Amino acid sequence: MKVVITGAPQSGQQQLFSLLTGISLDAIQQKPLEPQVGICEVKDPRVTKLIEMFKPKKQAYARIEYMLLPDFNLQGPAKELIFNQLKNADEICWITRSETDISSFISELVIFDLMLVEKRIENLERGLRSRASEQGEKEKEFLLTLKKELDAERLLQKFKFSDDQLKALKAYQFLTLKPIVLAVNVTEEQIKDPSIAVNIEKKYGLPAVQLCAELEQEISGLEEKDRGAFMQEMGIEESALHKMTRLAYAGLGLISFFTVGEDEVRAWTIRKGSSAPEAGSAIHSDIAKGFVRAELMKYDDFISAGSEAKLKELGKFYLKGRDYIVEDGDLLSFRFNV
Repeated sequence: MKVVITGAPQSGQQQLFSLLTGISLDAIQQKPLEPQVGICEVKDPRVTKLIEMFKPKKQAYARIEYMLLPDFNLQGPAKELIFNQLKNADEICWITRSETDISSFISELVIFDLMLVEKRIENLERGLRSRASEQGEKEKEFLLTLKKELDAERLLQKFKFSDDQLKALKAYQFLTLKPIVLAVNVTEEQIKDPSIAVNIEKKYGLPAVQLCAELEQEISGLEEKDRGAFMQEMGIEESALHKMTRLAYAGLGLISFFTVGEDEVRAWTIRKGSSAPEAGSAIHSDIAKGFVRAELMKYDDFISAGSEAKLKELGKFYLKGRDYIVEDGDLLSFRFNV
């Protein structure tokens, strides 16, 4: 799972990448023209609570890989490199200080996709002139529909595709089909006005998170015990970095389930809609192969009860079969036989 961060010059993308990954700004600034990769732990407060309760020997939060790209205004080979990385991204994060550059960025993505569509249509027409094909005509008709959307500067992610169409689209690597998150980097004075990101989200129909990179830098440098008071004083309900990771998860259609115990508390990442055996395969493929059942506790029920034994007394400890669809926050233990 790779989320690419990019933006116009001086928008704060290096600082955001540093905050998310823990890589120092000095190290990042030494390679301004190269893509840089770092890992971010998803500090899910539910995992933190479970760690407090179990005090395990090991712990593991879910993780997201972030890639920082050079400034988006570069031209020539550098711009080609940027677009190649965007094509391979699972999700795109555009960081901005000004709403004006959002429109410019979206237009560039649309133009890129439009060029792909037009080139493919041209190739199809060339082939159809020499040899008619029902499949070729069908693909051309579909691409003309996409061209109409792109000509109107509409993102392809807003178009309703069938499952078969979505499978076919993977070969094209359209940029406007990818999940896009807008990170709005505001001043310290603006941070108390949440309407900035709300209005941008409404205008563009894309998820947006409002942050002040300078303030987030200050927060990250504080002791854990002092962060809450500082954030309350500044009018910040939750770290923007936490919001960003949640938006990244939602955009990618991902959820987390947890395994707990004295040995380890761990978050596992799976696709929304995954069955119990598919969730088990995230831990080990043998679980899916020899799946017998899943033992389930709901997070809220468990926190309220305080223990597995109490949960069983309340009749809220469940056994689930292979058709169970895992939900975000489930506490699962698997029984399998191989």
